[in-house]
Amino acid sequence: RLPEQQATARNKMVVLHVKKTEELQFLYETPVASSVDETVKELVEIWNIQIQIRRLCDSLEDLAKYGPAKKPDKQCIDTYATDDYGNLINDTIPRGAHYCMDPTGRRTGEAPDPKLQEVLLKQTAEARKVANAKEHVGRNQKVTCGYFQECLDGLRGAVMIAFPEGLPDYDEVDLILKGEWDIDGRTMEALEEGAELWWAGKQMEQGQEKRLSDYLGKNDKTKIVAKLQKAGAGAPQREPAVDERTQKEMMAFYHRKQEELKKLQEDDDDNHLASGWADPKQLKASLQGTGGVKWK
Repeated sequence: RLPEQQATARNKMVVLHVKKTEELQFLYETPVASSVDETVKELVEIWNIQIQIRRLCDSLEDLAKYGPAKKPDKQCIDTYATDDYGNLINDTIPRGAHYCMDPTGRRTGEAPDPKLQEVLLKQTAEARKVANAKEHVGRNQKVTCGYFQECLDGLRGAVMIAFPEGLPDYDEVDLILKGEWDIDGRTMEALEEGAELWWAGKQMEQGQEKRLSDYLGKNDKTKIVAKLQKAGAGAPQREPAVDERTQKEMMAFYHRKQEELKKLQEDDDDNHLASGWADPKQLKASLQGTGGVKWK
């Protein structure tokens, strides 16, 4: 019966909600008997390819509008391009039919045909939807590395259609497609080998043949919020007690109460003392039948 038990264990699935920010998160489903090592490897691949697609989309939009990149030592705004002697040469450079000057000076301005631009921009828009982590989580959609790889292959194909002769080796689109890019604000969250998986303030140990079931038990309906950390970064910050939407609603309620209290303080006067309900002798007068007597 041991093989049957192993098959049953493999069929038990656990959902990992891997999250750092609203933009960096995803749902991943795996057997509860999976090894920690293989799970972390797969999660890191999904994490990095999401970042790669977002970074690539930014560069593809520039590529569609302004064409391939200039050589690093020739990058400047075309209006101020000079020869080796410092003479302006912009007016002497032949331009293509779809030339559009790059305001940053990093690209040649030789944009592809408008129909090919449309192919690039359409594929980029679709890729942004694929990389929309918040929407996936909202729909409770589980993702895999293959799901994002298919999107990345689609972007690569669009580039080959628009530029069949290929891009220069120094063009950032070509570099990103190869998995090489400079670290900046858009890619600083990318993870390298040795990344750690944390849950409930504890690190899931790697390299010791541990399985997820060693930490989560054998419940096949488990769903956890896990964190990926760079090697040696320590325990991640705990999740807030309330989500962002609830926090906004609580703040709005607090401000409304503050406004109500402010209005009550402004209306704090003695005008009500002349009202009948404020007369301390009203009950006695009503019992004696003299409540409606007026003296002239």
